Amino acid sequence: MDLLRLPLLVLIDVFKNMDNREKFLISFMSKRAKNTLNLTSAPSEFSFQLSESFLIQPEEWDSRIYMKTNKENYLIGGELMRLSFNPRGITLKNETPRNQLLLASHVLDAFPKSTISVAFYDPILPATALEFMTMINQRKFFIKAFTYCMTEVSSFKFVPELLDECTKVTESIKIHAAFPDVFVYTPLRPFKAASLKMFGNTNWFDLENFMSCRDVIIKLRIMSKRTAQTYNSFFSKWMDSDGPLQKLTLFCITKPEYRMIMDALNNQLVSLSLFVIKFNILGEPCNKLTHIGSN
Repeated sequence: MDLLRLPLLVLIDVFKNMDNREKFLISFMSKRAKNTLNLTSAPSEFSFQLSESFLIQPEEWDSRIYMKTNKENYLIGGELMRLSFNPRGITLKNETPRNQLLLASHVLDAFPKSTISVAFYDPILPATALEFMTMINQRKFFIKAFTYCMTEVSSFKFVPELLDECTKVTESIKIHAAFPDVFVYTPLRPFKAASLKMFGNTNWFDLENFMSCRDVIIKLRIMSKRTAQTYNSFFSKWMDSDGPLQKLTLFCITKPEYRMIMDALNNQLVSLSLFVIKFNILGEPCNKLTHIGSN
């Protein structure tokens, strides 16, 4: 019996009872099969992790089925790719960024009602990350979480455009990057993410531009370029703002910078009872935080 010849309403019920591996296999059968899966798609979640390997983790992936890894070849976007079905999800190893994007495009086309979490790690370049994020946003997917870890100093070309593509992320943004000190970024539009975490070189990160996030965590550097004026301006605007920012956590602050922050806070006449500010002095355990304001 040709499954794809069943009425659409029947197919919707059939696909509801299939696991994600079966749906993936159907999507690889033919263009018609992928289009049928697209039409019958139900809301789901996918996590994409791009590095030297490309890992796709579908929601409700049953790892018990794949205690032993299965490897098979598939023709995707005109390219033959060897996919590994394993306890973590579906992995594409030792392929070019172009083939990673081809596979991602295939999955997004087959499952158009998905919520996406995406993470980029070395050696993925900003240009590849930008192309991936643009592809997701053009298809109007909901992006739940974004992680970007680039530990080696390199060109920051495409980075502003990449960050602009992150303004629609809804829950969490985490960036650990070694952007050069000359890098400056001003958001094209306010960020929507509830939580924002910044590590690495954070001199590019202007607190005033991210008060649209509810919870901001930032790890400062010994060579921080922030001045007393920086903190006076930020705390003044924050206290006068009705924006979402309610909690600020600053890690690894030098004692001189800590004094600048406290002086800036003391200059504010507005009560801190509605805000939470946490500090961690450089050299102290990360779990030791100075706490100002209410939880």
